[in-house]
Amino acid sequence: MSSTKNLRKRVLILGGYGTFGSRIAEMLGSESNLHVIVAGHDLFKAELLADRLQQQHSETDTKSRCTFEGLRLDHESASLTVQLKDLDLDLLIHCAGPFQQQDYHVPDACIANSIHYLDIADAASFVSEIETLNQSAEDAGCTVISGASSLPALSSAVIQVLGKPFHKIDDIEINIAPAHRISRGLATVRAGFESLGTELTLLRDGQPVPSYSGGELRKITLGHPVGERQVCNFDVPDLRLIPKLIPEVKNLRFGTGVQPTLLQWGLALSARLARIHRPSTIPDPLPYLARLGHWLAARWPGGSDHGGMQVEITGIAGGAGQRARWQILGLNGDGPWIPAAPAAAMARKLVRGEYSNHGARPCWQLLSLEEILRELEAYSVVTSVEAPGA
Repeated sequence: MSSTKNLRKRVLILGGYGTFGSRIAEMLGSESNLHVIVAGHDLFKAELLADRLQQQHSETDTKSRCTFEGLRLDHESASLTVQLKDLDLDLLIHCAGPFQQQDYHVPDACIANSIHYLDIADAASFVSEIETLNQSAEDAGCTVISGASSLPALSSAVIQVLGKPFHKIDDIEINIAPAHRISRGLATVRAGFESLGTELTLLRDGQPVPSYSGGELRKITLGHPVGERQVCNFDVPDLRLIPKLIPEVKNLRFGTGVQPTLLQWGLALSARLARIHRPSTIPDPLPYLARLGHWLAARWPGGSDHGGMQVEITGIAGGAGQRARWQILGLNGDGPWIPAAPAAAMARKLVRGEYSNHGARPCWQLLSLEEILRELEAYSVVTSVEAPGA
């Protein structure tokens, strides 16, 4: 290995040619002295993306520019720990979802090799319970961070900014309405479908209230051109983290939905079907529905290529009841860059040594809103804020 190559930080992205992994790889292409390994089950797809990104960045200084490589690597492999040891990595970014049914096999393998670990998980249990690895990560001298995506990395950064004028926060509501005419991976669709009907807990008037993923179909309104959308409840890390970290909150919920409306109604119906008790001899229909939904979503007419996310909080500011709302809109199909931005921003901090706290934790307010939005400057993404006194 040459001395020039030794100076490069080595970052491996599991699921690196997927919807979000590929975007993170592309964002990190602007980082100098970095070697990005695009990894996944399909070597051809990994090498194809690595070659494209290498050509894309070929005009920059050849000595310091980011370099790319494709690699076949199965994150479920029993020999993952040994394979990672041979790769001499500084950081692994786990994008191979869905995370709802995964254990901590990948972060454990990173800890065993003292490799920093980062993921884009939005599975509530996976992210909120990552702290169970804290002691082993500290002992290994590495950093393990889960949820470096829209939830909870971006949402918590927004809450940090919106909450500054508030003496007391009573209500928090977070909604995400993705665009319809975008490319979406099967893992993303599976994560949504396979969680339908599962129980979750909301806060109402300070009391925990049972609900389920796919319940409470309702309308929300985002800025033009996204407009009115329908969303329903889903379990996300924020529903577990916020009551612990902001205990005064009395009302808390999260909603997401799809376009067109008929597809959203189908999600709500699937959630109800999932809650019907069935004999053990009848297989779970949700994995099959997920594949059908993935096929339909790619072919269903209508909808738009605009999507968005909003965070709204209410509470006491300046001695009176106040409301604050923040929105981010991904226009012209650029919405999928938003969930990728926190991981890219966090990865930069880790490889630059700007974040050096060892241990395992959710990505809750580890990034500033400014750091995340900086990653999105090249894309059709706009934000707005309505705050007390603004």
